[in-house]
Amino acid sequence: MTLTSPSLRPMTAADVAVCADLFVERHRARRSSNPLYPANLDTIEVVAELLSGWLSTGEGIVAERGGQLIGYLTGRAVSGLGGVRMSFMWEWAHATVVDAPDTLFSEMYTAWCRLSGRPETTLHMAIVFADDVATHDCLVQTGFGRHLIDGGRAVGVGDAVGPVVSGVEVSRPTLKELDAVNEMEANLNAHLDAPPIWRPWSPGGGHTYDRTWIERPSRGLFVSRSEGEVTGFISAEAGSQDPKSLMSPPVPHVNGAFLKPEKRGTGAADALFAALLSWMHESGWKSATVDFETSNPEGSGFWLGPAGFTPLLYTMVRRLDPRYVGGTQAP
Repeated sequence: MTLTSPSLRPMTAADVAVCADLFVERHRARRSSNPLYPANLDTIEVVAELLSGWLSTGEGIVAERGGQLIGYLTGRAVSGLGGVRMSFMWEWAHATVVDAPDTLFSEMYTAWCRLSGRPETTLHMAIVFADDVATHDCLVQTGFGRHLIDGGRAVGVGDAVGPVVSGVEVSRPTLKELDAVNEMEANLNAHLDAPPIWRPWSPGGGHTYDRTWIERPSRGLFVSRSEGEVTGFISAEAGSQDPKSLMSPPVPHVNGAFLKPEKRGTGAADALFAALLSWMHESGWKSATVDFETSNPEGSGFWLGPAGFTPLLYTMVRRLDPRYVGGTQAP
């Protein structure tokens, strides 16, 4: 049987409910095979509210075949990555049916770009689910590359006991040691801003570790020591977070980790992470999340390797040469 080519048209408010229904159907199937995704986007009303709000100041495209919706995409211009104005599509802001044509996302994205007509947004960003291979491949073929990975892992009984590393002591920091932790937090941000990462500068980035990171049950902070000197730290906080598909219920999100360069390869990183996992398990949490830049080779290797996280979401980025946007070309 020959399938007709999909027709594309601008998305309207009347399309929101059926688009939300498509997303929820796909996401429920996703969650049935991967319980690390919470259930907060499993209702049409919740997703429809998100889409309506996004569409109110943005544009969308719907794809139909034989009068039936087979895909949608919506995005809008936002500020991010150090104040750069960019076009952004959340993971819930697009979906396709299971048997959609392999090129459907590319076709919707092309139509959306022409519809939105925003020459000032020379940075385009989209979040896709790690299991959505077709959409990921469409983005790659359209000039996108992976920028961030949001990963997750289960926390179980076996994580309550960490490795014993000779010469390394790991525990909660004292109040006096918080100054050393904040100094290493600054070193972490300097590392992320340096090659080969070159993370876009973001004013006010990073954390300030105060006594709440020692006392508050939702916050975990651990340091490693060698001969009485603080050599590294790792931290996590349980609370609401974006992206929304990982937002509820609150689970610990690893938001800081640094080890002095001369202490890397000694097992201290494994000991720090084991202490954090023990805290998570003893606190009753069943899973944890982390995000990291794909351009950070040390981070990628650790989180996807010894730390045991698996990708849940990919943040994809496409940079457009401003000389060729808006119909003007440099000589």
